[in-house]
Amino acid sequence: MRPAALIGAAAAALLLGAIVVGHFVALPAIAASPLLDANLAKAVSGPLASRLADILFAASAALALAAPRWIASRAGTTLALVLVGAALAHRLLLVPHLGRLWARVDLVAGRPADLLAEAQRWADHQQWLLVAMAALTIAVLGLATRRQV
Repeated sequence: MRPAALIGAAAAALLLGAIVVGHFVALPAIAASPLLDANLAKAVSGPLASRLADILFAASAALALAAPRWIASRAGTTLALVLVGAALAHRLLLVPHLGRLWARVDLVAGRPADLLAEAQRWADHQQWLLVAMAALTIAVLGLATRRQV
């Protein structure tokens, strides 16, 4: 196996792991913990979400650097660069904005209702962005497995 293929496959695995296990399993498990109230769970999961966003960006950058030597198609490199842009937007724009919104909301009391609705709406946007990033990663892996004719 070529070094670029090894780096690309490891970065893609790290990307999918951070999205699926980190965002879709670990963070909801913290929020559903019976040992923490909702406000404390959000406070505890905030730094973890920030570190997961750092991992997503670093892994997507590694994947984009490995893609030209690993994938014969230019579409793979383009998708990897789109993935870097999505991960950077997630880290620099979405995660800090969500952190500020959740910090101003009391989840136990459900107040203020307008900020709670806005925070939930932005959390839904984050979920859709993460699903799109996972789909982009799978598309890059699909292009990498195609044989060159």
